[in-house]
Amino acid sequence: MNKLLAGLVIFALMMPSMALGQTAPSPSPEAPAPQASLTPQQQAAVQQYIIKLSQNPVGNITILPFQFNNNYAIGLYARYQFNMNFQPVVPIMLSRHLSLIARTIIPVLYNPSNMSPGLCPPNGQCGGTFGISDIQEQLFFAPKTKPGEFVWGAGPIFQFPTATPQSLGTGQWSAGPAVVGLVLPGPWVIGMLATQLWSFTGRAGAPSVDSGLFQPFVNYNLKGGWSLTTAPIITVNYTAPGNQKWAVPIGGGGGKTFKIGDQTMQINMFYYTFIQRPITSPQTNLRIVWSLLYPVKRGFNIQDALQAAGVK
Repeated sequence: MNKLLAGLVIFALMMPSMALGQTAPSPSPEAPAPQASLTPQQQAAVQQYIIKLSQNPVGNITILPFQFNNNYAIGLYARYQFNMNFQPVVPIMLSRHLSLIARTIIPVLYNPSNMSPGLCPPNGQCGGTFGISDIQEQLFFAPKTKPGEFVWGAGPIFQFPTATPQSLGTGQWSAGPAVVGLVLPGPWVIGMLATQLWSFTGRAGAPSVDSGLFQPFVNYNLKGGWSLTTAPIITVNYTAPGNQKWAVPIGGGGGKTFKIGDQTMQINMFYYTFIQRPITSPQTNLRIVWSLLYPVKRGFNIQDALQAAGVK
């Protein structure tokens, strides 16, 4: 019965992210002008606007990103860890002036063994554990802002003990606040996302959760859909001892936004090295992200795109 109740709670909270393309009715939003009726300069401005929307965590765009993390030299024996995050982002218009951005993070994880090399099988392969880790749901309430204004969103974050097997997760139900703020001057997108989680119930004997995440991000957009980006994910575990609390990477990368047929997509690649880390974090991280982009027509205003680019 408890497992059934837990499943129903998770399903209810994830419904916004599962309802791709569905938005709440809003008062007669202005319809976008057909792309074919725009000049080449205006079309380029709209495309650049869409790229900046994709870099905005609370932008009016549905994104289906697949994030592949290759983590090197993790743990006592400097082994390889693989983590693929599927993290759909879905905006839902609550009114003309307020949107709800639902961001779900579903981690698929390969965790290396902690076994000493001397105890491994004769072939030298210590093996590891593969499965789904704890799923997160982030909900941001974001007011509509005019081009050039400070953009922000805030709401709750939930983490569910969905790990299968259990060793890949915390074993705890956790919740807390999530906030994001950013500016978009010219070709830049600059901001910060922060979350905090506290556990409130969970498996008997599982350690409590008191953790934070800070992700500053800086994007510089070039011509032709290219961009340069740094977006290190800084984490802290407040329950860990001494210098095992913080994981702080530095680095960056870039990517390109392009179309295949009518489908807009992005490919980005980043490389980070950790200047401060607990033993459970890697020394280096190679992150590759492939994203499908779906600009939301409801509430999308071509004039906002042209005004933001300074194009008439």
